[in-house]
Amino acid sequence: MTHTQTEADVRTAPAPWPTLTVAELAAHPGNVRDVEAPADLLADVTANGVEEPLYVVRTNGNVPQVIDGRQRLAAAVAAGLETVPVTPRPVIRIDVLTPHPRNAREDLGLTAPFVESLRTEGCRIPVKIQRLDGGVLQVNDGNRRYYGGQEAGLTHLPYEWDDEDRDAAGQFLDMITTAQHRKGLSPSEMNQAMFSAAEAGAQVGRIARAAGVRQKDVKTLVKVRSDEKLSAAVSGASSYEWTFEHLAALSEFADDAEALAAITDAAARERASERDVEWVIAVERTKRDKRIAAEAHRAELEAAGQQLREAEELSERAMPVWRLRGISTEEHAECRGLVWVFDERRADRYEPYCSAPGLYGHTVPVGSSGTGGTKTAAEVEAERAARAAVKKGNIDWDAAENLRRKWIADLIKRRNLPKATTNTLIGHVNNALLNGSWGICDDLNKEPTTEILADFLGLNAEQAKDRGSFAGHVAKDPRRAPQLQFSAIAAVREKCATRAAWRTDGQHAPWTRKPTGRWFQVLASLGYPLTPIEQSVMDGEPYDPSKRKPRAITSGSEPEAEQEPGTDEEAGEPEAEEADDPAGDEEAAA
Repeated sequence: MTHTQTEADVRTAPAPWPTLTVAELAAHPGNVRDVEAPADLLADVTANGVEEPLYVVRTNGNVPQVIDGRQRLAAAVAAGLETVPVTPRPVIRIDVLTPHPRNAREDLGLTAPFVESLRTEGCRIPVKIQRLDGGVLQVNDGNRRYYGGQEAGLTHLPYEWDDEDRDAAGQFLDMITTAQHRKGLSPSEMNQAMFSAAEAGAQVGRIARAAGVRQKDVKTLVKVRSDEKLSAAVSGASSYEWTFEHLAALSEFADDAEALAAITDAAARERASERDVEWVIAVERTKRDKRIAAEAHRAELEAAGQQLREAEELSERAMPVWRLRGISTEEHAECRGLVWVFDERRADRYEPYCSAPGLYGHTVPVGSSGTGGTKTAAEVEAERAARAAVKKGNIDWDAAENLRRKWIADLIKRRNLPKATTNTLIGHVNNALLNGSWGICDDLNKEPTTEILADFLGLNAEQAKDRGSFAGHVAKDPRRAPQLQFSAIAAVREKCATRAAWRTDGQHAPWTRKPTGRWFQVLASLGYPLTPIEQSVMDGEPYDPSKRKPRAITSGSEPEAEQEPGTDEEAGEPEAEEADDPAGDEEAAA
């Protein structure tokens, strides 16, 4: 059994033994009665001090009683030492032990966190040993602790004696029963134990080493559990096994009650999975980022002295500037009718309107009457509901895009892929190149594709400036060739997978939706868990943002979507002429 040491294995030395003064131990007559140190032991202690700890317990009255080590104590007294190392339980040197020759565990699991915990906290569970013929001290139970202690640089292990008459069959049965009797802490139990340790005064580094987690994870846990609102959110979904990443997300939204409630509700649902919670977090992050961007744009417009209006304040003649004929947004900047209205479809900016195109000499599209002429209250409400649905759908789409692209980037960066996954990547690359069915010629070298590809490859801003240098910045390992080639195909498909793909209302675009659905099939075959909006596109079904399904669950490379009742036909934008929206064209091209 071999184990390669890591940087974590050698970072710190084992913790020293605690000490007691020789005077305190010698003050108790029972510790020094009629005991003389052998000459060789006295010489060694005089030269090197006491290296083997004394086994000492506290009796009634808090008196230290030496159970093992009286000769060493006598030598320490004779040598004039001030202190000696002690241990509150029996320990034995590792180098006198022999591991069981037929240990049942094939994989001892000597991970860096396990070894680090032994190094910093010592071995807390005694190994069970047995004396065999010839004086061999065999480890019957605790071989993982034995090897881990060696890796951690421990010199001793706590021990207890096994039955001297335990036969070989009994030893193997003990391996079974002791393994079955052990149960690891659940994530929630582990989190609670770490927080309790912090409350009891343990430092972050010590907790992290003992638990085998990052210090930043411990800090996140302590921050969340110390905050009344966040701790209540965690308790509100007590059956959910909160990950450190999701706890950190809760902390992000500590001041956003609506987002906090949405995340907590997702975690509290029956059989909630990490993917379900991750999906809600992604949506809430997207909403937050858009809100921040819109607020920044508004502040910029106000600082420039621009006029801002609510959509309800506009007259029926008002029209977005992009719909005017013969004038650009830049040219319209000097128009006295210029006002800015919040763009509900994008939700991260304001768009320019002309409050009265006819009054200020602008040409409007034939058959257009500004905001649509006089409408009944029911029509106005229907349009408002349709716009709200599109806004929610766009937010879900953008959230899904963020999750999807991160997953693709992680796939591309992985050093080792299963053979089946590699073959699937190669198959898709071949299909794209040989069948010409992926828009490679038209879109491979366009600027949006280049930007997406740079992100997939993990290039920095400077490296991303020159597309011709991309190959020189990536790993030269030929085994990664399928991933790198796939990254270019993926960048093309992502460039073309625009918001138009999810729409099934008046703004539907089958020329975008169908190839995007095929692209999602490719990703699902690679193990990507589709979000609800992506699943609807792949299935060719309308998407209702108010009836979000859980994320799909994958097993290996074969995805399996959770079945939920079908959704109703969604409401769309009321104005069919908005198909001429250059913003829509921009989305399709960007």
